[in-house]
Amino acid sequence: MIVTIADLGSLGAAAQRMNKTQPAITKALKAVEADLGTPIFFRASYGVVPTKEGQIIVDRCRKIFGDIKKLREEIAQIQGDYVGTIDIIVSPLAALKIVPTVLRRFQQRFPGVKIGITGGHAPAAFSPLRRGEADFVLGPCPSSNDLPGLHAIELFTTPISILTGSQSKYLSVTNPVELRNGRWIMIGPKDRRPVYYQFFEDRGIAPPEPFARSDSVLSLLSMLEGTDLLCSFPSLPIPEIRSKWDIGIVPIEDPLPTVSIALTSAKDRVLTPAAIAFADLVQDHCKDWD
Repeated sequence: MIVTIADLGSLGAAAQRMNKTQPAITKALKAVEADLGTPIFFRASYGVVPTKEGQIIVDRCRKIFGDIKKLREEIAQIQGDYVGTIDIIVSPLAALKIVPTVLRRFQQRFPGVKIGITGGHAPAAFSPLRRGEADFVLGPCPSSNDLPGLHAIELFTTPISILTGSQSKYLSVTNPVELRNGRWIMIGPKDRRPVYYQFFEDRGIAPPEPFARSDSVLSLLSMLEGTDLLCSFPSLPIPEIRSKWDIGIVPIEDPLPTVSIALTSAKDRVLTPAAIAFADLVQDHCKDWD
């Protein structure tokens, strides 16, 4: 009931979804709030919204809901009925280099298990793990600040390259100092520290701020084409990208940072047999890359 109210933002809509009357939902909600000793929702002009304490309760209810669902799947899989779902959040590199092959192999073994794939970027990608809304994050390894409550299996490291348009004025630049006044774009949310920052800071150069960010790698590559824009990007998938996009690599002579790619899960989440098999396939696929 709590999850449904939070999802729909309305007691009336939640009652309709659950085949109950609104007075019955209101009475049940009041009983839960009295039991927990705190209001869960407050009324706004456009519906109901979780309170500060209520949001914690909603998140925990989602996790309990997810755990019950996974428990049913685990029992079914132990009994030989391989059904259920695995939810994965993937970085662009993982989407290009890991997911296609692993999915083919997984579906051959577990044709009845569905895979849900969502694009995401650290650190925001780890929140759904903690809420029980995802089984794995396949992407950059969590930082020390993000690691509490998570279990990360490092798969491999990849160097970083700097991309620009195929006719860019930066295609002959080898000295990083010449890039400090360039216009940079980056993939990921605003709370993500750009990878290239450390590269400049190590050389005593104030790192340029990205003027644009995008959660979509397609948008980012579209912006690069035919421009002098600059972007740091994992080197591993670049050959595939360059075969489809009109971009080039800035030939910086100094070594660029590397990024560790990991398979991350929540420590308190019990994985189903199918999820464990998926993790094994990922590790097997990546074993020769490091």
